[in-house]
Amino acid sequence: MNIFEQIFSRSKIVPLKRKSDIEFERKYQSEMITSKGFELMSTIQKEGANLILYRHFYDETPKEEETTIFLGVRVITKKGILYPDPVLKAFFNDDFTSISLADIEIEEYLSNHGYGSILLSSLIEIAKQRNINSITGWISSVDSGHIDRLVHFYKKHNFDVILDKNSIGSLKIGDLKWKNI
Repeated sequence: MNIFEQIFSRSKIVPLKRKSDIEFERKYQSEMITSKGFELMSTIQKEGANLILYRHFYDETPKEEETTIFLGVRVITKKGILYPDPVLKAFFNDDFTSISLADIEIEEYLSNHGYGSILLSSLIEIAKQRNINSITGWISSVDSGHIDRLVHFYKKHNFDVILDKNSIGSLKIGDLKWKNI
């Protein structure tokens, strides 16, 4: 990695508080997450990592009225905590009958480890719990470099992916639609 990549990289590994003590770190990180107003949804063991799935709620808004869905995964390994956390951002529409998926952000070095699937499956579960039958979104041109991987990912989660071949130069290059059937 050259000096500029090191300076401007968002990717980092923060050492554990106690060397190789993942269980201590999981408890410590869980406390840190909840102290910031986040709700722990689950902990998952996957490929030598301990994952903490969380959701952010705003203190002043009752949970049933929260319009923003912000989900994250804290990744803890023996090497340390991998940052930044993979996150998913979505929004309920005004009458809480559908969800709009805004973004799933995962740094390249964290991709292909199943974190996106954990986040999207959690969003689908939230939709089902709220009796919401529709999740929509769109594919941005910033994703055009890995469009095949992206299409496979969304189809694996029962999304229809409609690519617009005439969208050259446009920010939006496709639509996503999930229906609960």
